[in-house]
Amino acid sequence: MKKYGCFVPAFACIGLALFSVTHSCPMFVEFYPDPKDVSDKDGEYVEILMDDFRAESLFVRFESKEILAFPWPDAERLVLVHDSAQCAARISVQGSSQDTLRYEPQSLSQSGLQSRLQSESRNQDAPRSGVVCGSLGNTTLPNSRESGWKLWAGTCVDSVTVPRPKSGKVIHRVGMTNEWTFAEESSAVSENGERDSLMVAMMGDGTFPLRVTEVHHCPEEPMPEWVELHNASAYPLPLETFRFCDRGGALGRAGDSILPYQTVLVSKDTASLRVALGIPDIRLIQVSLGFLNNVEGTLRLCFLNDVVDSVVWKKGEVACPSGFNPLTGRREFTPGYQSKNAKAGLSSATNATGSQVLLNAPFTYKLSSRVVSKRGDPLRVRVESENEVTVGLLDSAGRYVWKAVVPAMSNVWVNVPVQVHLGIGVGYVTFSAGEYENVVGILVRP
Repeated sequence: MKKYGCFVPAFACIGLALFSVTHSCPMFVEFYPDPKDVSDKDGEYVEILMDDFRAESLFVRFESKEILAFPWPDAERLVLVHDSAQCAARISVQGSSQDTLRYEPQSLSQSGLQSRLQSESRNQDAPRSGVVCGSLGNTTLPNSRESGWKLWAGTCVDSVTVPRPKSGKVIHRVGMTNEWTFAEESSAVSENGERDSLMVAMMGDGTFPLRVTEVHHCPEEPMPEWVELHNASAYPLPLETFRFCDRGGALGRAGDSILPYQTVLVSKDTASLRVALGIPDIRLIQVSLGFLNNVEGTLRLCFLNDVVDSVVWKKGEVACPSGFNPLTGRREFTPGYQSKNAKAGLSSATNATGSQVLLNAPFTYKLSSRVVSKRGDPLRVRVESENEVTVGLLDSAGRYVWKAVVPAMSNVWVNVPVQVHLGIGVGYVTFSAGEYENVVGILVRP
């Protein structure tokens, strides 16, 4: 994936990173430059995450165009659109219970700006609304090239280069990084509302794809306590909507997701945990979990205010310092990895309400053979899945030498160019969807 970052000097980018961590600075999180079913004027927008930072005013600038100045929006998110009169209709799709506010950009020379800023600063103790809208004014988003954007407020600065748009797709920032992804969305402004609707639908039928798959409540020192979570679905799940009930805050900020079939470890001391594990490529999330009881205890996972998974351990069931998998009830120490027993538990497990959960593997596959002749017929594979699946070929050292994407619902045989890319000996074929991956060994003969 190409990385798009700051278009200001390096020292400014470093300063931005430091201030973002310390002060929870506002930041660009989404752009929708090229709507598909409506005109650009009616559909394009820019979304800014406000977080908990406060200042007198917020300034936004697209390249060398006019500076847009806004009184500080006391809300979680600011959405910039062309017609702010439509804000109420747009935001209602997202289910906000707060009144929708509309801010018009003002020229820096306008005398009325200061009075509005003072008025806003007097209301800082008022409840924050979920979303407010502001006007883009005469600023239009280019839909055929990269674009540079900058915002600043007080000591905070966010400066980004947005990749070239794709028609009908949202350009979404990946967490707090300088990477961007394209999301399928027919109505971009309502993306968060549709995301929440998807999660509520998952809860409604009892299928909770985010599960607790390992608990280490009394590890040997100096390893800190940790909990493993696994997303057993084909969809990224928004971490800001999940938390451990009555323990710390959300598992992530707006824009942070746990990827399809990804496993993450949660701990209050991720730095010590990474050193203790010695595995650099595991994703760790820092949350103030408090202390887990060594003898007996309970751990509950919540989506918003609803419990979606619950783990209980009692004296004598698991002896310290061993951890355990609540899906199998057995001892386990496989950080970041789902064993066969765990996968079996995920495919037919019981949730917090006692309902049966069916979470199947994202694909099935078949190989024509696991032994291939260098001068014989090509190796063929067939993949059946409702999602795109990446098929890869690794040499004996585990290095990728070939990749191809099998479209969803294709169910056709695909030739794998073993004779071209591998020598005589051992090789591997990989199948992956999201963070879910299977690897199969093959043998190449003369």
